[in-house]
Amino acid sequence: MIENGGLRIIVFEDDPALANLLKHALHSRGHKVSVFSDPTLCPVFKEQETACPSKTPCADVILSDQMMPNMTGLEFFKLQRARGCKAKDANKAILTGSAMLPELQKEVHDLGYTLFKKPFKVSEVLAWIDDCAARLA
Repeated sequence: MIENGGLRIIVFEDDPALANLLKHALHSRGHKVSVFSDPTLCPVFKEQETACPSKTPCADVILSDQMMPNMTGLEFFKLQRARGCKAKDANKAILTGSAMLPELQKEVHDLGYTLFKKPFKVSEVLAWIDDCAARLA
């Protein structure tokens, strides 16, 4: 957690309106929010070709759109896991409007992530963020 009690949150969302909405909603709750339109644009992603060198997580919470440029959100989370990401799986969520929801929902659940179906209520995401904070306490 960052010093003021907020969380370090990374959002991967290529829809500028939704990315902006999430950034402002999370920032207004005192969280430090970084937004990327593509998972491969994240500096941490670029710097590590193999295993994560950090001993601590680079973020407390990670939200990713499922349908992203270059890879899906689920592919990105699986890659993070394979590289030894230190962020808690329970504090990662996929945002999706996917028509393949039942299959995606099962896979996301089996991997320990959360799934938000678009359109979702921002209040639901904020409640989940509060749960994430509780897991880190």
